[in-house]
Amino acid sequence: MTISSKNWHAWLNTMPPKPGDFHVVGDVDVANPGVEAYLTMRALQGRNTASLMLDLHLIQRPGNWIQQMSCAQARFSRVMHPDSPHYTTVEIFYNGERIAFIDKIPTIS
Repeated sequence: MTISSKNWHAWLNTMPPKPGDFHVVGDVDVANPGVEAYLTMRALQGRNTASLMLDLHLIQRPGNWIQQMSCAQARFSRVMHPDSPHYTTVEIFYNGERIAFIDKIPTIS
């Protein structure tokens, strides 16, 4: 199943107080307003510790929802301890397919 997504961004926030935190956000087209989008770390991150690999999950909330295409924002946040890897790229996967690649990750300090 192909999914439509856009506006993917990632950034590292190192502003005081420590520790810093890392964020990824993106917009996903979903079938109705009751679908929520979540990002989680992939179980197997691969050999390159500088590349963060995330899985996109779509969860249908219970209830009756109008069936119209909607936009759901997927978010991922992680506290970055001093020994955490410094991510230079982010890959987002849905059902095993890569749907987004981020290689520009600014640091906000």
